[in-house]
Amino acid sequence: VKDSRARGVVLEDGRFHTADAVVANADLPYVYQNLLPQDRLARQMARKRYSCSVITFFWGVDKPYEALPPHTLFLADDYRANFDSIIDDLTIPDNPSLYIHAPTRLDPSMAPAGEDTIIGIVPVGHMDETGEQDWRAIRDRARRAIFRKLALLGITDLEAHIKFETNCTPLSWRKRYNLVKGATHGLCHNLMQLGYMRPRNRHPDYHNLYFVGASTHPGTGIPTALVSGRHSASRVMDDLGLVDNPIAHFSPRMV
Repeated sequence: VKDSRARGVVLEDGRFHTADAVVANADLPYVYQNLLPQDRLARQMARKRYSCSVITFFWGVDKPYEALPPHTLFLADDYRANFDSIIDDLTIPDNPSLYIHAPTRLDPSMAPAGEDTIIGIVPVGHMDETGEQDWRAIRDRARRAIFRKLALLGITDLEAHIKFETNCTPLSWRKRYNLVKGATHGLCHNLMQLGYMRPRNRHPDYHNLYFVGASTHPGTGIPTALVSGRHSASRVMDDLGLVDNPIAHFSPRMV
């Protein structure tokens, strides 16, 4: 970047590509903190609040569990305490809410015949840069919580039939996708980070640098992240003077 413009992008091998417009689909806080000058905006970004993270388990099992529907959601009995543990204590609740997905119910090709694929997702706190979090222990607690919930459905032998297992923790999300604090949903949706207060789709100083994803307008989640892409695409077209902009009426100028 130079003056009020993004000049282009530098690739991992050092090559530089100039550009009239640059769209960053990396996590917005990561871009501010690692790819741009460390100015007042980067310092402000470091003080913002972040969403929760999740621990995700991917299991390949050697028998089908036909009784398990494609989507199963378990909600904690004390919903408020559940989220207090995640948001305030940055850990996993004793009795967490969690989600189980059986993709082979919708697409049989997701597992070999006579076998199954199970995915478990447990919300947890994001990474705490100022304290210690034992992610191995938290991961193991999340794993046990899934098996306890499945037992309520009469599925008590899943662990014994696991052929393949991998998982993602907040450490994984940060390492693989540069998600700041491993927060899978980007910046959180508190009152001071909604609407006008949320980081814009266009950088306030570098006027041809645009953002897409969960941490910009309109907010977190796959549908809203896709909308952010449409907003930014429309804005790029407008700013470059491209007259044929069929999506312009979908993208409010406020963002």
